[in-house]
Amino acid sequence: MKKHLFYSFLMLISLTGCNAAKANPEAEGAEEVEEGLPVINLSENVKEVSALNLSDAVERVEIVKLETSEKLLLSNVEKVEITDDNIYVSTMRSVSVYRFTRDGKFLNTIGKRGQGPGEYITLVDFLIDNDTKEIYIETGSQGILVFDFEGHLKRYANKEWPEKLFDGGYAKLVVYKGNYLVFRNIPVLQMFHPNDPLWSVAITDNTFTKQKIFKNPAHIGHEKDILSDEHRGHGEGWYQYWREELTTVDFTNNELTFKLPDTDTIYVYETSTQTYKPKYSIYTGEEKGDYELMHEWVKQRKSFDYYTYGSYHPTPTCIYFIGSKGEQIYTYRYDKTSHSVSMVKRKGIITERKDPFVQHYGRPLLRLERNFILTNDINGGDFLAKFRSNGRYWIQPLIPGSSDYEKFVEDLKKSPAAPQKQQLLDVIARTGEEDNPILLIAVLK
Repeated sequence: MKKHLFYSFLMLISLTGCNAAKANPEAEGAEEVEEGLPVINLSENVKEVSALNLSDAVERVEIVKLETSEKLLLSNVEKVEITDDNIYVSTMRSVSVYRFTRDGKFLNTIGKRGQGPGEYITLVDFLIDNDTKEIYIETGSQGILVFDFEGHLKRYANKEWPEKLFDGGYAKLVVYKGNYLVFRNIPVLQMFHPNDPLWSVAITDNTFTKQKIFKNPAHIGHEKDILSDEHRGHGEGWYQYWREELTTVDFTNNELTFKLPDTDTIYVYETSTQTYKPKYSIYTGEEKGDYELMHEWVKQRKSFDYYTYGSYHPTPTCIYFIGSKGEQIYTYRYDKTSHSVSMVKRKGIITERKDPFVQHYGRPLLRLERNFILTNDINGGDFLAKFRSNGRYWIQPLIPGSSDYEKFVEDLKKSPAAPQKQQLLDVIARTGEEDNPILLIAVLK
């Protein structure tokens, strides 16, 4: 039976007692993948191309200019969710969720800013449950609130602080076919529940209280390192300064899939058993680098010299992956039918900035943005898929008055002809610096 090596465990390890498969002795941390599990090879027989076109993945791009008024000025966009009828936008500065029609007409806000009943002063995340016509607002200190689409409070799903509830600085809430889940990424707090295991996925009830928890296979064997006092916050003594990328979660093809940080497996959630199983294995053939070096809160420059890949973006016909090594960024397109892989390279920039929060490390905070960018052969220029929604949409927000907006317009004018280029230029010409954002909504095939 043919088997493949890849650097992750085959199965999630449940804290209820499931055992990991036996590791192959030829490679530390490697596991054997049994025949039948598709392997996406990003290392061999990869065809380098000059461009990956947006039209290969989407059927159309909707150009939506969000309504502007004196009482509704969105200077930034933190998150966008799209349904068949509405667009929901949150912003960091205004700490609100706004509801628009699909053509950009403003309808209402969800809840109010404040400290009274049904109000919130910090907005961590929000999610839409289209089946129940409800919106969940994850706040920083007022718990998890549930509103109807008109913005009326229906109930509190949980009144605990999310950080206290999940012991994590980042927890993504998911509602899927009546199932409630939480994806947590380190750093973790371990302040409120110091004996709580190091978990990454939790199946919960409708109050988001944990019922079953799962560990990231990549953490197994490193728990003591991750939670050691050496990596605790300087001065605080409780916050965990240990870093990993965010878990990618997607709903394409009406199924919930996800990829945990540092693993080489895409998992699919099964509602009948409330557990996960591997859907794809990914092989890169690259050295992963020292575990501690790759997970420092403030990374050293040499950590960027190892190959890493993070998010994936599936469509019904293909899967896109984003990887990098040094300042080289790779975008891959895996065809589900032919199993072929195409790849385009682009130059990234490792930036550094001084931050008082990390000055005690004695070095700047280094970052490499690995955006998912395709050549927009529909509207012209490049399409930066900053947000994804509902398994059907990729969204690029254009923020008038920003430096990114000015560069986008300049590059768009210089780009080759495209079927809807003039349509986009006309919308831009009617948009002033103080206007609300323009959304490019790519609808997947």
